[in-house]
Amino acid sequence: MTDKEKNNSSISINNDDQQQQNDNLEENKKTLVVDIDENNSINSKKLTQELTTTKENEDDPFLWPKKKKWIILSVLSCGAIIAPISSTIFYPAFLTVQEQLHTSDILVTTSAAVFLIFQGIGPLGWATYSDLKHTRRNVYLASLVLFIIASIICAVSNNIWLLIVVRCLQACGSNALHAIGPCTISDMFVPEERGNAFGIFYLFPLIGPLFGPTFGGYITQYLGWRWIFWLIAILAFIVLIFIFLFVPETYRKHKNLSPPSSDSSPPTKRKFINPLASLILFRYPNLSIVLSYISLFLSLIYIQAALIPREFNRIYHLSSSHTGLVFLSPAAGYMFGSVLGGRYSDYIIRDAKRIALIALQKKTENQKENDNMEGVVVIKDEIIEISKEDDIINLSLIKIEPERRIHGTWLGAIIIPICYLAYGWLLEHKVPVIFPIIVMFFGGFGQLLAFNPIYTYLVDSFPTKSVWVNANLTFLRQMIAGIMSILSVPMEDSLGTGKQWRSKFRNDFNIEDDNIYI
Repeated sequence: MTDKEKNNSSISINNDDQQQQNDNLEENKKTLVVDIDENNSINSKKLTQELTTTKENEDDPFLWPKKKKWIILSVLSCGAIIAPISSTIFYPAFLTVQEQLHTSDILVTTSAAVFLIFQGIGPLGWATYSDLKHTRRNVYLASLVLFIIASIICAVSNNIWLLIVVRCLQACGSNALHAIGPCTISDMFVPEERGNAFGIFYLFPLIGPLFGPTFGGYITQYLGWRWIFWLIAILAFIVLIFIFLFVPETYRKHKNLSPPSSDSSPPTKRKFINPLASLILFRYPNLSIVLSYISLFLSLIYIQAALIPREFNRIYHLSSSHTGLVFLSPAAGYMFGSVLGGRYSDYIIRDAKRIALIALQKKTENQKENDNMEGVVVIKDEIIEISKEDDIINLSLIKIEPERRIHGTWLGAIIIPICYLAYGWLLEHKVPVIFPIIVMFFGGFGQLLAFNPIYTYLVDSFPTKSVWVNANLTFLRQMIAGIMSILSVPMEDSLGTGKQWRSKFRNDFNIEDDNIYI
């Protein structure tokens, strides 16, 4: 067959964005196949894996049993709650710490603010270490050891300055699981499964900031503020044991890396860890713009954690225990949004592949060469034959551009501003408490519904630098969250809960107050 004939009877599928992933799939002879029925539909339940049984394949995270992957995912998801819950669990203890350590409220508040800031700085170093040393597991273990030691020192601190310094170390050790955990997921799950896996992973980390103040209030009231640090140290130790036992190394090296130098080559220079190396990715607009957007709407979680107790006590006179129950509403929204967002993100990719497969099937049917051959497909310059008797095709080698996932973000992006504007207006008008609680549920649902597809898009767009993507997201999110958590109360005092938006609407459209209804 001539080159021209090949071009006329083939489909070339671009695979540049996911080179690392395909190299490993081909190297280990993994095939994902999907049945195409007479109605040109794809049943995801018919997906099968044809795996070889060599010892080398057993070490490939893509080829691990499904049960093993989900055990690792569950351990990482539960462990990642340490970072968000440790950032807000200390809030209810501010007054008690101020009295017992004989310090000012500014210094106590500073201890919380620097914790959030260093939670963003820490993952930059962990990400560079993970990439340089080719490890995920060792990062988890080392960071948890640092967190446990720092938590114990915080528990016995008798000086506010010591508490502030050690809280910085505690923050650096707390966020490695949250920042590097998604990289382990991308090491184990193929793109068709990755969105759902991210949805499960973020179930616990993103509800931690909401439950932290509730737990911290009860612990401070009945056990004392020092027990906050003792208990989170115990929690971290339990997570450390589970990771040591159930989380193996998953780091995936790029196949196309330059080979080791020969004896005649000059020795390679020793590489030093540059904690700011990952920030170079901000030069890419598709990453910097998306990360800025994600960080802004995720900062609403910390704003809620700071303002819910204040607003619901002032307006509805709820007790501390009843106020804690209010946090269940956005937390439930986060959980539903995370799961549904992940599933919808995967559905978009599968649906795009379904369309590609249908087009491929029609293409080959119209280009028969003989009785046994319907056509050929060129994938990565390799010809794959499609026999007449076969109605299956290699699904894993059909690549869809990651930008397709962004379509799953629009619904959540619309829900977020509508719900939180309505939330402010409802509180200002002092409507029955059930209405702002319902709006908070849908607001949280919208946040995670928008977050999962667009975040998975970033991971798929930078497959060889996913650890840097996660570190940059954590860095920017924590910077914005730290600033917003400090400014949230002064901003509300000066602007009001919903008054500013209502006044602007009234002035722009010359509408009287009596004509504005909720």
